[in-house]
Amino acid sequence: PPPRGGRPAPPPPPLGAWPICDPTPVRPVGALRVPSVPAALHSGGDDSFLLLDMERQLTLYRGPVGEGARASAIGDVVALPAFAPGVTIARAVCLAATDGQPSKAWLASGGHWDGSLCLSTAHGGGGLRLRLAVHSETVTCVALSRCARYVLSGSLDATALLWDFGRAGLAGLAAPGAEASPRPSHVLRGHGGDVLCVAVSSVLRVCAVASRDGHACLYLLRDGRRVRTFTSPDATPIDAVLLSDAGYVLLSSSAATALHLFALNGQRVWSARLDGGVSCLSLSPCHNALLLGLDTGDVLAWALFDRTPLITYEACPGPVVCLAVSEAHLLVATSTRHVLKYPPPPQAGLLTPGLVVARPPR
Repeated sequence: PPPRGGRPAPPPPPLGAWPICDPTPVRPVGALRVPSVPAALHSGGDDSFLLLDMERQLTLYRGPVGEGARASAIGDVVALPAFAPGVTIARAVCLAATDGQPSKAWLASGGHWDGSLCLSTAHGGGGLRLRLAVHSETVTCVALSRCARYVLSGSLDATALLWDFGRAGLAGLAAPGAEASPRPSHVLRGHGGDVLCVAVSSVLRVCAVASRDGHACLYLLRDGRRVRTFTSPDATPIDAVLLSDAGYVLLSSSAATALHLFALNGQRVWSARLDGGVSCLSLSPCHNALLLGLDTGDVLAWALFDRTPLITYEACPGPVVCLAVSEAHLLVATSTRHVLKYPPPPQAGLLTPGLVVARPPR
């Protein structure tokens, strides 16, 4: 209704007219220098995180991120085969936990010289549980579902293997009577080049496989059937892929410094080009915010559905190699052996796909 005085209320400003992101850079709240270049991170909800470095050493850090953090080595370095040259290790290893905490974390690692896929416990005393030598070439990428039931591996042999470990998930490997040499449930074919990146979603019941030929394919977890093919608009190799539980597929091409978001039905939602190459990608726990780590050291946080900037982070002291985000904080690792802790991106305004609600300035 019109306010008193008979003057009609002004129309609301269009979406995006109100400032969503404070331009003031947010500085890290903690910083730690580690002995070797990180390859993978896993952030728990408390002040602890797991780190795998290029020397194949898995370490659990407890306490605030800084000089006072307590480090505990997990497992034996020599248990994992050496990494092969020419492989992007950050894509070939994956840390995941069934309960979101490092107390029940698992490590799936590829990139080894013998072409094997290794599954190891990343908690307690650690240890290699399985070494799966099924691929005929080096494993280039690995993905774990959040329920730790499905493991997906891609290789230079232009195939991807999907492993289903049942309702018990990877935890069943430690149970008495576990199968010593499981076989993949499905062999995913259809690519004309090396498989560079994979993703799996137990919520959508699909997995994504992308390769050097510039195509990404969706397969059903149930029977391994290919149901959709996405083509990079730049006709360049796809070296990173993400699956959002909201029903979206994100493709990244470092050669074209471009990002492309597609819906599951194949429609392109948006495309973006960046000044620097994208070295790592991650989604927030709610899958509505996209975190980008760049070769320039910048860290970007966008609303996934419309690229609205959510927060401005201060640049890192070196190129970003991996990152991990939880509801409590954002951890960023660089090639200069730094691990930085930032506040997580704000997500209170993210309501539905494509809609960001903000309060007008007073």
